[in-house]
Amino acid sequence: MFNLPSSGPQDQGGALTPTTSASEEDLLHGGKVMPVTEHLDELRRRIMASLWAVLILFCIAFYFAKEIIGFLEIPLLEVLPKAHQNLHFTGTLDVFMTSMKVAILVGVITACPIWIYQFWKFFEPALYPTERRYILPFIVISVAMFALGVAFCYFVILPATLDFLIKMGIEIAIPIISIKDYIHFLMLMFFGFGIIFETPVLIVLLGMLGIIEVETLTSSRRVVFVIILMVSAIVTPSPDPFTQMALAIPVYGMYEGAIFILKLIKKRSLPRGLT
Repeated sequence: MFNLPSSGPQDQGGALTPTTSASEEDLLHGGKVMPVTEHLDELRRRIMASLWAVLILFCIAFYFAKEIIGFLEIPLLEVLPKAHQNLHFTGTLDVFMTSMKVAILVGVITACPIWIYQFWKFFEPALYPTERRYILPFIVISVAMFALGVAFCYFVILPATLDFLIKMGIEIAIPIISIKDYIHFLMLMFFGFGIIFETPVLIVLLGMLGIIEVETLTSSRRVVFVIILMVSAIVTPSPDPFTQMALAIPVYGMYEGAIFILKLIKKRSLPRGLT
């Protein structure tokens, strides 16, 4: 499992004793542990690299904001009554600010390979050399899961949710939906599902760090399944069981996948006294 570096004892000559871990050796510079300021500087560099990637993609997305908004409107327009298949704006800055939000949304989503890479590389020095082989798979899987969460939201959950909400609304009033409110709703949905689909990656990480044991995850299956059903009922307002299970089943499947991966890693890990 992962082991966070800790200060090991030294002899009088400043040399490392045999109890010093491999990760500590990688963090040592001239016989001294890397100071906190260097860690903070490393964090700052990686945050700035992520922000620059988001900014560049934000500018590109802003240029194509009209086309992107047209694509994002499709699920809503398909469920609106034919006489009201339009989005509206009520303020002079609404369209401009919506274009900015769409550009931010697209910038963050499309830059996820960069900021997820920076996130994992920042924690790489805390790993043993033999454990660093998992960094690249973690990066690839994290990016894939985030993108999968956004795609799952747009193509599966969003149409069903909008269909339910619009049908419930037109029984009481005429739908006049502003583009500002709709894009705000999309941002919450996309980021929410992107983060939800990162859950198995987080579980695997916590398991490798020794914070969560595989046995605990296995014995908690029933409780976790009930929690997933409750969350699915909240996130998907549609009362039909199909929509709720469309979210609950994949999420629980990812939970089982995380358990399987942890068991696989545990079998392949080199014996280290389980520390």
